[in-house]
Amino acid sequence: MPRPSRRIATAATLAVVALVVLVGVALAQSNDKLRSGQTVTIPAGETVTSDLYVFAGTVRVEGTIDGDLVAMGGTIEIPGTVTGDVLSAGGNVSITGTVGGDARLAAGTVSVSGTVKEDLATASGQATIDPSGTVGEDMLASVGRLSVNGTVTGDLTASAATYDKTGSVGGTEDVVINAGRFPWGTPAAAPAPTPDQTAVVTNTALDGIQHFLIVLLVGGLLLWLAPGTYAATKEAIQRRPLPAAGWGILGLLGYLVALLVILLGMIVLAVVFGIVGFDDLVGLDVLTGFVAILGTTLGFVVICAYLADAIVGAAVAGVVMRDRSATRSREFGLMAVGAAVVVLLSLIPVIGPWIKFVVIVLGLGAVLLAWYGGRRSAPPPVPQQVLMSQ
Repeated sequence: MPRPSRRIATAATLAVVALVVLVGVALAQSNDKLRSGQTVTIPAGETVTSDLYVFAGTVRVEGTIDGDLVAMGGTIEIPGTVTGDVLSAGGNVSITGTVGGDARLAAGTVSVSGTVKEDLATASGQATIDPSGTVGEDMLASVGRLSVNGTVTGDLTASAATYDKTGSVGGTEDVVINAGRFPWGTPAAAPAPTPDQTAVVTNTALDGIQHFLIVLLVGGLLLWLAPGTYAATKEAIQRRPLPAAGWGILGLLGYLVALLVILLGMIVLAVVFGIVGFDDLVGLDVLTGFVAILGTTLGFVVICAYLADAIVGAAVAGVVMRDRSATRSREFGLMAVGAAVVVLLSLIPVIGPWIKFVVIVLGLGAVLLAWYGGRRSAPPPVPQQVLMSQ
């Protein structure tokens, strides 16, 4: 009798073959929905009366797409009209025409000089809303450089290394500048000396205090809710700093790879669902993909921005003070002292961002080592026959 693992592998292989056959048949019957090549152009005067999926080096929409556009390419230009949503990933994405729904864009550079009638969400190196550009509802962005010279009718929520605005934001404006915390961000220009230098120092101190309090909260939750994991991460930094650093670098790369895999999986599934006629599942697939991206990013940010400070601070303080106390309250105090030192060092100009980078690498690597070690040391599952005999 074949083993269960072989049966699972056989079933998976048959499922993949069936999927390939199904997609092949669908492609043969639905060539109007899928276009590919070195250059794909929807010429002026042409109207595509369905959703369109395009994979090409250059994608240009001069005509009208009466539906959604899913596009992947080196350059994506939309001087025409898309009545539905736009989901695209590329090197450069520009919207000079009109998008009737939402625009979700992942690219090196994004520019909008036309109109996006609903929400705009982008993850890119540079995003620009030109003076003639309009976002009809909210804008959500995670970018290196953000320029809003046009109009955002709703709220603007963004994380950027640099931000400039000569246009208008109709709703709430919440832009977090992160260049000072992460050395790989685009460095902001050094502020010119002003009479109000005391206010700058005060704001920096207040930011540091707020950051320290969040570090205590996150580290304290880990200590109280998962003391074993807390101890494992601390021990990894104290006894295996080089492996922890290596795992941390792999973790940074793995985060970027995970985002790319999620994005590509979301696009591929959207293409398959659209081709086979499951249009209702396309929206669910896109929503699930963005929830996965946001969830992965949230976990990554919590670990890198806050938890790393707590466990690295606790590890260093434990080594310096040689405190081997096992009580949680004393451990929390030790963590508070170490985290305070880490936060203060991270605020030092010039070298602070590099200290923070080292802390991130060690903290992320320690978390990954603890997770991997916990999986290896987990007891094997009890066979079903043993459970039945008991």
